[in-house]
Order: sequence, then C-alpha cells, then structure tokens
Amino acid sequence: MKYKDLPAIKSKLQNIRAHLLGGIEKNLKTSKDEEFTQLVPDITDDATRSSSQQMLLNLGEQDREQLIQVEEALYQIENGGYGICKLCEAPIPEARLTLVPFAQYCVACLNEIEQDQKNNRSNGSDPFEAF
Repeated sequence: MKYKDLPAIKSKLQNIRAHLLGGIEKNLKTSKDEEFTQLVPDITDDATRSSSQQMLLNLGEQDREQLIQVEEALYQIENGGYGICKLCEAPIPEARLTLVPFAQYCVACLNEIEQDQKNNRSNGSDPFEAF
C-alpha cells in the first residue's frame, strides 16, 4: 500500500531510532559508572541503588524492544511491506502510522492481542488471586 506521507513517517522513524540509541548508550554508561562507585554504607542505600539499577535496566529493555520495532518498520519501508498488519495482513490506516510509525498491528488486531493477554493473566497466572 502506498502512503502519501511515507517520507515524513520514515524521517520520524529515523529520529525515534536516533533518540533510542542515545538513550540506550546513556543507560549502559550509567549502569557501568554505578558498578564502580564505592561501597554503600548501609543496606537501605544498597536496596535503593539496586532498585534504581533495575529501573534503568527495565527502561533499557523497553527501549531495545521499541528499537527492534523501529528497525523492522524501516526495513519494511525499504522492502515494500510497511503498513501491513502482522496478524490479519490488512493495511494499517495511515492515521495510525502517523501516530505510531512503528505499529505492527491494526487497531482491531492489537485490541484482540491485548484482550487475550488480559484473559491469560486472569486465568490463574496471578499468584495472589487466591487470597
């Protein structure tokens, strides 16, 4: 499918990629810098530092996942498959791609995926549900 705003979408994807790569590098540097700090004086400070490091790692993981989606979208632009839902193979509306240029699913399929995930969580995967 041809999108009239494809150059703008591609530019937006490239900007997102540059931003994410900068964030990943910053998180890696921060994580490495914290490894070489001096010993923490008490256990509370150590727990706080560990929590902060875990948050940085989680943010880094989310950024890496989004970067993979951005790279896939750029690849699909170059190879003519951009804007096709990975589940139903229908065209993703240009308005959605303008808002989320790395979208892999149409809204209907994304809603279905999210509902399935919600149902899976409510079918016994919550360890505290019995209490």
